[in-house]
Amino acid sequence: MHGENAIHFTLGVMSTDSPAYNEAQIKARGELVSLCRAMLANELSFFEGAIRANSLRSTVGTPDHDPDLMAFVAIASETDHLPPLHSQHLWSASALQRLQPEFEKTEIWAKTFAPQACKNLIERFARK
Repeated sequence: MHGENAIHFTLGVMSTDSPAYNEAQIKARGELVSLCRAMLANELSFFEGAIRANSLRSTVGTPDHDPDLMAFVAIASETDHLPPLHSQHLWSASALQRLQPEFEKTEIWAKTFAPQACKNLIERFARK
């Protein structure tokens, strides 16, 4: 995940976004903007944020391979073996402790591309 074969994205603001056409899309875009702001403010990890952002992908109203959202697909894909916060209570403390270095490496790796994706998504979908 973090070595020579790491995934690199060219992230740019897309100008082809259509206006939200229903309440679900408006809500999903608002939630996505809130998630991105929380990740940029270090209030939410990129690991947790990616899981939540991916749950909104089908509702936001973007193409399937939107480059900004694909950043979160990459994070979730590379970390799908790690337990998200909502299920960590099912894991032993020693197992979570053993995984801690991997959580930390994930955040360092994600910080190389996810902040720009967050900024792009905020620019695209924040209600003005």
